[in-house]
Amino acid sequence: MIQTAVCFDLDDTLYDYHEYARAGLAAAADLVHRRSGKRVHGDLLSAYFDPSVDAGTFDVLLEEYDLPSLSVDDLVDAFHGDAHGSLDPYPETERVLDALASQYALGLITDGRGGQSKLDRLGIRDHFDSVLVTHDHGRSKHERAVFEDHLADLDVHPTRATYVGDDPRVDFRIPNELGMTTVRLRRGRYVDLEPEDDASAPDYEIDTLDALLSAIPTMHAERGVVE
Repeated sequence: MIQTAVCFDLDDTLYDYHEYARAGLAAAADLVHRRSGKRVHGDLLSAYFDPSVDAGTFDVLLEEYDLPSLSVDDLVDAFHGDAHGSLDPYPETERVLDALASQYALGLITDGRGGQSKLDRLGIRDHFDSVLVTHDHGRSKHERAVFEDHLADLDVHPTRATYVGDDPRVDFRIPNELGMTTVRLRRGRYVDLEPEDDASAPDYEIDTLDALLSAIPTMHAERGVVE
């Protein structure tokens, strides 16, 4: 049988990124406390989750407090590197991955920093046949070669692969160009964000990952993919 694949984004596609952010913000606030003695946990959370704050959260913090021993880079490093607690996948994530793995190769491509650590904290690494964390290689999902290399690693032709993501700014343009089937999960931080043009729009939309189990065979039939 010719192999088919389902590839996923990570942040807000397989788990709620806000959980990761809360842990990262706590780690950054702990760093501030160690360096300055100031407790900023509440203010940091408020700035991050306040939709009216359009500047960077750490820029806002450094402007509000006198923290000469700290930089934005210090806080970003703490945000992504100092939190080590477990994370929870969406309730249906592992069930859906288990079901898909019985019929498809599974891949993961994420631009998110700390992607390898996130997979370990989520406990879902073993579900995937191939994982590419673009940040670790100085690459991004804006590059055609990222998807081409990932599909080559899975030994799957683009027309026999599906990419599932949540962010129309980065997740669908290149897969669409390659002829992959693209699916948007309308969930998470970008649920209300619309694609900037037709080239960035997904082929299909779903509200929960559970919908993939019935949707993928239907999508493949519509696109002439023989499973």
